Amino acid sequence: MSFTGKLFTVSAIKIKCLFEVKYATILYICKPLISAFFLIIFCIFFTKYSNVVANIALSCYKLCMRCGSDTPLRKEWICIEDTILFGKYKIISKLGAGSSGAVYLAEHLKLKLYRAIKRIPKSAAHTASLSSEDGFPAEAVLLKNLKHPGIPLIYDIDEDNSFIYMIEEYIQGDSLDVYLSCQDHFTEESAIEVCIQLCDILDYLHHLSPYPILYQDLKPEHIIVCGNQIKLIDFGIASFISDSVKQFQFYGTAGFAAPEALNGNPVNTGCDIFSLGKILQYMADITGIRYSASLSEIIAKATAHSATNRFETAAGFRNALLSIRPAAQKQYPHLIRNIYVAGCKPGAGSTHIAVSFVSALNKLGISSFYVAAEQSDRFSSLSAYHTSLKEQNGIYRDRYFRGIPAYGVNVQNPVPSDAIRIKDCGCLNPKSILQCDAADLMCIILCGSDWDMSDTLSFAQQIKAEKNITFICNYGNRQAARRISNLLQVPVYCFPCGNNPYRPTAEMERLVSVITKQKGEKHKFLTLIKKGNDPVQPLA
Repeated sequence: MSFTGKLFTVSAIKIKCLFEVKYATILYICKPLISAFFLIIFCIFFTKYSNVVANIALSCYKLCMRCGSDTPLRKEWICIEDTILFGKYKIISKLGAGSSGAVYLAEHLKLKLYRAIKRIPKSAAHTASLSSEDGFPAEAVLLKNLKHPGIPLIYDIDEDNSFIYMIEEYIQGDSLDVYLSCQDHFTEESAIEVCIQLCDILDYLHHLSPYPILYQDLKPEHIIVCGNQIKLIDFGIASFISDSVKQFQFYGTAGFAAPEALNGNPVNTGCDIFSLGKILQYMADITGIRYSASLSEIIAKATAHSATNRFETAAGFRNALLSIRPAAQKQYPHLIRNIYVAGCKPGAGSTHIAVSFVSALNKLGISSFYVAAEQSDRFSSLSAYHTSLKEQNGIYRDRYFRGIPAYGVNVQNPVPSDAIRIKDCGCLNPKSILQCDAADLMCIILCGSDWDMSDTLSFAQQIKAEKNITFICNYGNRQAARRISNLLQVPVYCFPCGNNPYRPTAEMERLVSVITKQKGEKHKFLTLIKKGNDPVQPLA
């Protein structure tokens, strides 16, 4: 190729590259401009025609209201929150919904008590499977005569043109699936305890006279954990058992219902026993615990494919569980119930440590409640600072925390009788501490700073001989705890540091679990905890 030809070729290549670079640059600049252009067009269109769309929706809503039909659109628009039903129930919020209706939380205006109101469309209530001979929901007929601590009470039934309303006991607690999702220390023993209570409920239902009841829909959503009590809700597809087995229209939930129920075959009490065995399996699957061989054998028998190979009764299932329940799982007669936490001076940290105790015990599966001292505004400060606290039936709750403010003597205490009460006493003088006869254990928070040491030693010296007093040095100050222990010749705990008392650490859990199991044994904690440089070991 000649020199001229080569020069022409090189020039053409340069021109091509320059064109491609400029073209790419133009696209890079124009692309966001094009996107902005289409966005502006969309906004103009939406602004211009939004009223048209709204008017069409409103017209459809009015049409549904005139015809009175229960169309999906009408159901979406009808909302009963913040209204008064039958002149006495104020609807607060929606608790949930199922195949047969929705459930609302309501307050009785005169009694000032919470109720659960189940609203059932008459179109659903009048189906053969869900209604009784008098036209009321079969669930109401089933529940009206039931008296068992694990079954909600039904107070009243009312109706309007479109719905039937069942007014029931409001069950405060978490469904089993929600409860398990918050448990970091769920054990086989805990699963057995849940199942034993469910066996008691089913055994009661299966032996009612003259007509036993088959529950049919046992699943985690219908099992409510209320402290130490298990409740069974939603009897929407439960049925009376006649002399002969019977086929039903509804067959429970896949994964929990027995094979004969899912296949549409005749069912009996063996179906409920199968579902209960599946509940035990579910608890292991969700929490990741591994059951013992004995419990696995019991589950295998309860969930046998053939009903004839299962436990004959719920009582038989319960007896099998009781036979393998460890003795340690039985109620501790010596478990501490009333713990008082007091500081030697204002700002010692009694509230922080009391909240930490409650959260740690609940995380360990021991029902515990924070109780504010009389005429104290500490709980107001707590709720203002920790905004995730939610009030239900007078009890404020977080993931692990449970607590009540100082309600006064004229208000019924909502704390369960079998729960541990941890009372935040604030700052008390030695004389007041010596007069606290109701305390099973008195935790005294000591200040370990150099400028407080003289007052701390004088304070502790006046009460160190008192029974059931435990000294705790605040802010993780091990050096100060050792110094106080040596000078007073008494054991002193060093409370582990933690920025968030609502999320207890492992050291905190170990400390409080040791304290609550040693009622009346003053300072004998060393036998139950690890020796050495352990942050929760008393320093002597």
